[in-house]
Amino acid sequence: MATPNKNNSSKIIKLPTDFTGVSGQQLSRDEIRSRKKKRLKRRRAIRKAILSLFMLFIVAIVGFVLAVTVFFKIDTIKAKGSGVYPQKIIIENSGVATGDSLLLVSEKAISENLFFNLPYVGSVTIEKDLPSTLIINIIDTVASAAISNNKGSYILINDEGKVLNADSKIVTEGIPVVSGVEVESYKVGETITFKTEETGDILIQLLKASTKAGVIGMTEIDLTDVSAITMKYDNRIKILVGPAVKLETKILRAASAIDRENEINQYETGVLDLRTDPKVFFKAGLEETTEKNSSNKDKTEDKNKNKDNKKNETTETTVKTSEN
Repeated sequence: MATPNKNNSSKIIKLPTDFTGVSGQQLSRDEIRSRKKKRLKRRRAIRKAILSLFMLFIVAIVGFVLAVTVFFKIDTIKAKGSGVYPQKIIIENSGVATGDSLLLVSEKAISENLFFNLPYVGSVTIEKDLPSTLIINIIDTVASAAISNNKGSYILINDEGKVLNADSKIVTEGIPVVSGVEVESYKVGETITFKTEETGDILIQLLKASTKAGVIGMTEIDLTDVSAITMKYDNRIKILVGPAVKLETKILRAASAIDRENEINQYETGVLDLRTDPKVFFKAGLEETTEKNSSNKDKTEDKNKNKDNKKNETTETTVKTSEN
């Protein structure tokens, strides 16, 4: 009888942990096959999910490309709101043309094109009327001041300092002429710069305050001395603004005083003094001089006039404003 060969005894195979039980016991062949099948099924499911997502992504890309290149092309462009530029000029300078994709039109790009090419454009908004119409809405800006360019004409700027016209031969009624400022550089469509930044900042503050207060009819702004600013309304009322503090409040008070016809009628001349906060004083029939170095002759003449015209002495009135 042959003796068993020790070398033919079965060997124990060490399996990965997922092929062993909780207690570390070895699993049967059927259990191992079952676990392998489950792992394969999970892998196939993951592959299918990834493939499905990839296909959806491709479909979305194709749809977007078709929408941009084939569908939603612009066939109508309209421009509304401007009283300065005709529709044709606005469209030509917008950078948009028929055949462009309506979906890719940028309001920012259109605005930049129009601001640069058409200086009187103040603000731009667009509307996309699907599937193929673009509407450009314009609000014009207006000239708020005129500054001499030392070439016999004027630079017109809006209340933000944007140059609207660099060579205006005339100044339209209601646009104040500014004195006491020195221009550093200017170019149509860009912001003007001044040699003295402080003076330029004060001018812009005054213009914005006048716009906010709805003041129409200022004819002069004198910034020769920024501690004693003066303005003139309708070429008949000199406004003593004083130092460049609380400018918005001062302009609001001036506007309120001028609007009160029972205090200052529409033909009256005089001086409106805003320097005593919060009071507003009006001196009828007198334009106060701001020159400190008057000649002795002028002083004598003024003295004689005061003696001879006591009946016509100027009266000072405290003007009631909406804030008083």
